[in-house]
Amino acid sequence: MVKIINVNQGKREVVVDACIADEIQELNNLGIVTLGCCCGHGMSGHITDWENSFGKWKGVQAPPSTLIDEASVELAKSQGYRPYPYFYSDGSQNGVWQMNLKSGCITTDECIRWHESNDVPYIEDIGVL
Repeated sequence: MVKIINVNQGKREVVVDACIADEIQELNNLGIVTLGCCCGHGMSGHITDWENSFGKWKGVQAPPSTLIDEASVELAKSQGYRPYPYFYSDGSQNGVWQMNLKSGCITTDECIRWHESNDVPYIEDIGVL
């Protein structure tokens, strides 16, 4: 669980992938408003099929990343991050930016090793507890 500072979120704590939870907590502690995040479950670079109301397409699974509020971009840059605009499948941007994280697992092997060294069970089908 991570304590978040997003005032538009109905909760004050949210579940976050274990291998990036400390970094997401630190970002919030610094005043960077996180809107969502994913460690990628060791699948960075893999081709993924996507589907929603706009259709079907293929894309590349991103490395561990988070979405942040546009108001947090300069603060994130001051911490060494390189945020970039995030666009939804309908082409809207809505003041949401994305940035790669410094922690997290890039490959499945890294995920397994991280879980083993942190005594967190690894579930192969989804990569997390």
